[in-house]
Amino acid sequence: ADVSDNQAGIAAIEQLSGKVPRLQKIAADSGYKDSFITHVQEVYGWEVEIGQKPESQKGFVPEKNRWQVERAFSFLNFRRRLFREIEKTIESAEAMIQIAFISFIINYL
Repeated sequence: ADVSDNQAGIAAIEQLSGKVPRLQKIAADSGYKDSFITHVQEVYGWEVEIGQKPESQKGFVPEKNRWQVERAFSFLNFRRRLFREIEKTIESAEAMIQIAFISFIINYL
């Protein structure tokens, strides 16, 4: 809660560096401002796409590609161990998330 979206986004991107060689575009919401966008473009050369609703629209407007993120979170809620934060270490939580997505991919095939 003490870290802005820009700072947290830059920290997350630095963890991705070198791990995802095919990454070319990052989809983000309007919380990510110019400092995040310029950092990602200058340091990594990736494109940042900010999803916003048109100013002429009022009320709820679905954002482009947002459903993919929401679907991923809903997949995780089906896993009993990931339903609540019960893991004692970050490493074990990451491992459980990876196992969950591997099982979803296997079931999808």
